Amino acid sequence: MDIVKVEAVFDVTKSQVWEALTNTEIMKVWYFDISNFKLAVGSEFSFYEGDKKEYLHEGEILKVEQNVVLQHTWKHPQQSKGSSIVTWEIEETDNNKVKVTLTHEGLENFADAGPNFAPANYEMGWNAIVKTNLRNYLYGIKKIVFEQEFKASAETVWNKMWDKKSYTDWTTPFCAGTYFTGEIELGSRIHFIAPSFDGMYSDVFYLIPNNLIIFKHIGMLKDLKELPIDAEAERWTGSFETYKLNEVDGVTTVTAEIDCVPEYINYMEEKFPLALQELKKISE
Repeated sequence: MDIVKVEAVFDVTKSQVWEALTNTEIMKVWYFDISNFKLAVGSEFSFYEGDKKEYLHEGEILKVEQNVVLQHTWKHPQQSKGSSIVTWEIEETDNNKVKVTLTHEGLENFADAGPNFAPANYEMGWNAIVKTNLRNYLYGIKKIVFEQEFKASAETVWNKMWDKKSYTDWTTPFCAGTYFTGEIELGSRIHFIAPSFDGMYSDVFYLIPNNLIIFKHIGMLKDLKELPIDAEAERWTGSFETYKLNEVDGVTTVTAEIDCVPEYINYMEEKFPLALQELKKISE
């Protein structure tokens, strides 16, 4: 039997987690838009995944125990005849935090749906949903988006973004003299460093050269050394910073998506457009 199990601990209340799992307006923010979701055993629901509405999902509520357990079936009727079961469990820990456990069992029943429905893909998806999307909602981390057009090829803009000298140039609005160490390669560890030798360490989580890069932020640097994940860093570790480049007729649009903690949203909204303007100057 193929089972995916994801666990995460949050410094919130059980009722906050339960509301996130069952309130349709809140679910839209971090999960899926399930307009016909009703919290009652036997109730059926359906939804499409993503903006492209590519995959129809269907489910039926099997078990409801407020603030403790939510269980339902999970089907892909357009791709598979199979059915699986998703269980959300909520429990308090010894240190007054809340542990959320997501279990998805019966994935072998989707073997007829092809490689896109392999257990490894569910594992990756559920980890992102629980450990990033849910965590971001519970801690008030918001995705902020910035966009800038460049009269230059995607390759040119990409090279200016990640060349180590020009990186220092275009990021000046954030902090003059900022630089990074490490290589822009899939799986590489990157250190983003201020002149004070403090900063952040991150991993290259996903990479398509000249097109897409996703950084997964891990923790803080002090005197060029990686610090352990403390209580403060636990709020945001695993957050993403994404850059998408799309070239049409010699014009490249850069879209930056940043998972941002509440206290830095105003700062990023002020500085990020200025940084993209600097990137534009050196790219065109």
